[in-house]
Amino acid sequence: MLDRVVMRAGAVAAMVGAAIAVVFNVLHPRSSDLDPSSVVTAAAENSIWAVDHYLLGWAIGLALFALVVITHTLTGSRSQSWGRVALWFAVGGTAIAFVTIVVDGFALSQAAQHGSAEVATAVAYVGEGLFVATIGSFFGITPVVYGVALLTGDDYPSWLGWTILLAGTLGVVTGSIVFFAGPASVTINVLFPISSLVTTLWIGVMGYKIWQKLAAELPPAPSGQSEPAP
Repeated sequence: MLDRVVMRAGAVAAMVGAAIAVVFNVLHPRSSDLDPSSVVTAAAENSIWAVDHYLLGWAIGLALFALVVITHTLTGSRSQSWGRVALWFAVGGTAIAFVTIVVDGFALSQAAQHGSAEVATAVAYVGEGLFVATIGSFFGITPVVYGVALLTGDDYPSWLGWTILLAGTLGVVTGSIVFFAGPASVTINVLFPISSLVTTLWIGVMGYKIWQKLAAELPPAPSGQSEPAP
């Protein structure tokens, strides 16, 4: 079991990271035209582009911290085993998400402002591919396995397990559709936002649940001192 201070920090990271992710996903420039050239234009013309991706990177990092803590709150042997597997997927998914943010937020922005149209479009295609990998890993397989971990234990209400399992399943389906059929408005602007929003809110709720548990588990009074009167 992790130290209580670390557990509290992880709970705060979950809630703060979820708030940052929701805000800057809402502020992320979007277009119904998903052609790479339109993405290049958006990166060049929106001053918030780099800042938005930078803070989304922080949100992803805080989410990983939260997932580490969530994993260590699982107590049943089967639930713990699934949690360890989920954590490995979370580490891999976070790495992919970080690379996606660097390519899409920094490299694309620089190429759109200072490079040729051909170079910028090539970077946009690379970012698009990494984005698909992020959908399938961080917002797909990872939440699916966390859902199994929660549902095989008794540490949290079953609705939290089913919620993240369904969100991850939608992420896997969305990523698979985009992989074979390419980006479309329904997958990128509808299905993915639902999957990512539910996953993000789940992490925030889990952080709140952990904070509640820690608050309920008050440390015993020092020897020789009486408990404070209610």
